[in-house]
Amino acid sequence: MDRPDRNEKDDAQKAKLIFFSLAALVTILLIWSFYTANNARRERDQARQEIDTVKQETAGLEQMLKDQNQVNDELKNKLQLCENKIKAKPAVKKPAISKKTTKKASKPKKKTR
Repeated sequence: MDRPDRNEKDDAQKAKLIFFSLAALVTILLIWSFYTANNARRERDQARQEIDTVKQETAGLEQMLKDQNQVNDELKNKLQLCENKIKAKPAVKKPAISKKTTKKASKPKKKTR
């Protein structure tokens, strides 16, 4: 009769060993999942921060582009006004002024021997 009690004890020990093994495995999986969730959360927060930074930079660049477009439009308008002024003026011919030199060109003196 001693034998069946041992078998029951062995079976109980095996069951305990299996239970503790499964408990250890579940605990390891739980710790690993917390670790990976923490890493994923940190990466998500970094990505959100980067997105916010990019949005702010984009808004700044859009404002700069609008300002440059305004300056460009103003310059185009000024150019158009100048071109219109040039076209509006009648072609006035100026009399040709001839510039006569009053100085006589001096001739080099010939050397005699």
